[in-house]
Amino acid sequence: MSTQKPKRSYILPAMSLAMIVALTACGGGSNANNATGNNVAENNAAGKSEDSKAAGSGEKVKLTMFIWAGSNQDVVPKEVVAEYVKNHPNVEVTFEESSNAVMYPKMLAGKQADPNNPIVNFGYFNADASAKGINDDMWEPLDPAIVTHMKDIPEAFHTADNKGIVWGVSSFALVYNKDLVKTPPTSWNDLWGSEEFKGKTALWDYMFYSYLSPLLAVKGEELGASYENPEPAFQFWADNSEQIGTLVTSNDQLKGLLDSGDALIAPFSSQVAQTWIDGGSPLAVAYPKEGAISFPYSLQVVKGSTPEQAKVANEIINELLSADALSRYAEATGTPVTSTAAVIPDKYKDDPSFSVEEQSKGMNPDWDTLAKNSSAWKELWDRLVKTKL
Repeated sequence: MSTQKPKRSYILPAMSLAMIVALTACGGGSNANNATGNNVAENNAAGKSEDSKAAGSGEKVKLTMFIWAGSNQDVVPKEVVAEYVKNHPNVEVTFEESSNAVMYPKMLAGKQADPNNPIVNFGYFNADASAKGINDDMWEPLDPAIVTHMKDIPEAFHTADNKGIVWGVSSFALVYNKDLVKTPPTSWNDLWGSEEFKGKTALWDYMFYSYLSPLLAVKGEELGASYENPEPAFQFWADNSEQIGTLVTSNDQLKGLLDSGDALIAPFSSQVAQTWIDGGSPLAVAYPKEGAISFPYSLQVVKGSTPEQAKVANEIINELLSADALSRYAEATGTPVTSTAAVIPDKYKDDPSFSVEEQSKGMNPDWDTLAKNSSAWKELWDRLVKTKL
């Protein structure tokens, strides 16, 4: 089997989700953003890059990069940045390691306090944070003249106005402790309805796409719930709150709970879970019969960064999108990547999340509605569900 054949097996069916991401970007006020702000392409066209700190004036260009904590997510970014800084001694990059659920609210608060002093300048963002960022005018367009490796990524994974690039697509399924669970889950209904998981279900606080979106897909019509009318879905979780044992905010916290048996099941990234399994965790991944949740990942530059910072961020992002870097990221984390130039690691060629069948069954949450109604959904969660825990 050639390296290109298995690559296409998961790129093509995943495109429908990326198209959703691209379409949501169209409503983010792109014309105004092209006319104002620190547009990297405009700065280069004006000749500003020739005099920039990144071009070697001797003054340090300092940036903060956001990366995901745990599960080998930091390995390749830190290697790529170290190599870049070695070749650009006038650049200094520090890292913020956390989850999008924790970091994005901080970013938004920082933007509201001082839009010209973002707390991070660029980094990795999941579909939820990316969609929120579009609504919040958080992202700076990438410069295709610098981020040349975008050419290896199919157009369906490019966002409108180049406000980010989808480099990988994960799958959210049901992760459980195989040593302690007597009957492996087969359906999303097991998450909220199985007696075996009562009080032993771990959910990510405010990560609604991982447990509200499948509920809407599987039971929405029965409950009279929808993205436009989500309250019955929140009420359903409130009525079944005895299922929830813990709300988590980090990968490592979730892993510890599942490994120890304090939690028996959680909706989570099958790719991250596989790295835990490879490391010896007593876990397994079940792909629900209704389909896993398709979940794109993007690299983005944060608006408010200086032209010099944005230029460096674009250059580092280009290195992160190289075939070698993406192949190594896939090897380290098990994440399917979108570049047609990258090679699938041998150990993941039989992973169900890379297969045509599993990708084609993927659920596509309404990221735009989730982003626009984030505050209202948090209020419903806090009022109806968390008061029961």
